[in-house]
Amino acid sequence: MPLAKRKNRRPGKKLRYQDLVCTGPGTLAGNYLRRFWHPIHRAEELRAGEAKPIEIMSEGFTLYRGETGAPHVVGFRCPHRGTQLSAGWVEGDSIRCMYHGWCFNAAGQCTEQPAEEKSFAAKIRVRSYPAREYLGLIFAYFGVGEAPPFPRYPHMEEEGVLEVLSTEVWACNFFQRIDNNGDTYHAPFVHRGAYSVSAANSRSGLPEISKEESPWGTTSYASFAQGWRNVFQFFMPNAYAFRNPSPEPECASEDRMQWDVPLNDEQSLEFRLRRLPLTAKAADEYRARRTAASAEPKISVAQMGAAVLAGKLNFQDLDKFFQDKIALVHTQDYVAQVGQGSLADRAQEHLGRSDVGIILFRKIWERELRALAEGRPLKKWQLPQDAQFSFQQEPEKLVRGARG
Repeated sequence: MPLAKRKNRRPGKKLRYQDLVCTGPGTLAGNYLRRFWHPIHRAEELRAGEAKPIEIMSEGFTLYRGETGAPHVVGFRCPHRGTQLSAGWVEGDSIRCMYHGWCFNAAGQCTEQPAEEKSFAAKIRVRSYPAREYLGLIFAYFGVGEAPPFPRYPHMEEEGVLEVLSTEVWACNFFQRIDNNGDTYHAPFVHRGAYSVSAANSRSGLPEISKEESPWGTTSYASFAQGWRNVFQFFMPNAYAFRNPSPEPECASEDRMQWDVPLNDEQSLEFRLRRLPLTAKAADEYRARRTAASAEPKISVAQMGAAVLAGKLNFQDLDKFFQDKIALVHTQDYVAQVGQGSLADRAQEHLGRSDVGIILFRKIWERELRALAEGRPLKKWQLPQDAQFSFQQEPEKLVRGARG
């Protein structure tokens, strides 16, 4: 069962783990996350004139695309009798409730009440939320007041082939997803068979790593014995950018991005993008090959991961089912993260010095949430379009882990 929602705690009180990971309305982590823009849906999966119900941070919303093509987000229920608004229909950039025909524009203002002789529509509103389309995704802002500047990622806007690899629901809290992406040492073990970085259960194959706080979040560095070097940029509060060797024969490397957004306290929604530096004929040939491959039956990351956790499939046999190495890697991650439980009990952990990435992020997260709870200023994180980052720089300092 989901843990009870907790209000902002009083100054001086020790934050509980629930305060850090529960994101429903009125929770501390939820209030913090609502200060940022979040991806909420794959753009191509919302047609003009279509409305859908969505859940973000344990709260329901109505997502629809106007007939003009613009995406909009409003409240989940009609304020008349509480019927789900997504069951209605779109007219222009407005949405009409299917129950009694009340109509609401994109700003949430009621404009029509067909059954009322004396309309009081001007007094009725449903809350609306800023929304925009970017990089093949729909983003929204769920906070109070004016939305902050929209974060852009210029390196993903460069010429090349941009793909939305997946939008997958994971049966675990979003914080477990963030923890994993700060844990470089898992790669040689969890992903052996996917990349040539297997540790073979010895220290000889383990990477050298360091991690530091940056003006935008954190930067991680990993150097593997096989010559693969990774610089991993994390943008607060839940976006990651990195450059990896590409499994595609057309190019040596590719830029990746990933967001992990809470659906509720026991489920998270993952968005994964990549940009391949291909142009002209090479880009056309790649797109043709991917289009042909897309017609083949797809294997669900969640279904395969659940089969391993249920004991119906051996983890070591996963690579037999995947031609796509990217899908294989994420299925392996699914087993490792969802296998901790939908909402992990961190009181049972024993962290070591190798957990530097996890320790650093948790310190930053708790610092910011404690400041929010006590009414102190929060760190103003640099927007990615203003950040001077690269995937080649050297670490400025070593972040040391704590004793287990």
